[in-house]
Amino acid sequence: MPNEVGLFVDSDVWSEEWNSVPTNIDVRADLTVSASGKYMRFFRALCGLLAQNCDWLNSDAEFAKEQLLMECRHVTYHHDKLRQRTEIKPKTTRNLTADQWIRLLQRARYAVEEKFLPGTPSSTIKTEIETMIRRNQNG
Repeated sequence: MPNEVGLFVDSDVWSEEWNSVPTNIDVRADLTVSASGKYMRFFRALCGLLAQNCDWLNSDAEFAKEQLLMECRHVTYHHDKLRQRTEIKPKTTRNLTADQWIRLLQRARYAVEEKFLPGTPSSTIKTEIETMIRRNQNG
């Protein structure tokens, strides 16, 4: 029927399982954010923190992200044979798995502690980032 919304079986393979599902009951679904989403928010907040605290990043979070990815060696190399030149560009973080995010964030922690904010304890950085994330979620 047109304009009908619901779950429908489009193959007889699943008809037995479909018929075993009770009808006329309330279903509770718990929706969670994937680990990758949490890591991405943390990474973006870290880039924002670096942009605010490093004068040479000119308060630009996107530039801070590029510089942090370069420092973490999360890059691709493009070689132009005509000009005999190699260009290094940061890789995207869009499709990283949870394990890849963990490795990237471990490298980022080292880079932040050694190059971007030397002398700042990692616990202080983590606390500030968590505060930024909470502030963005609430307001």
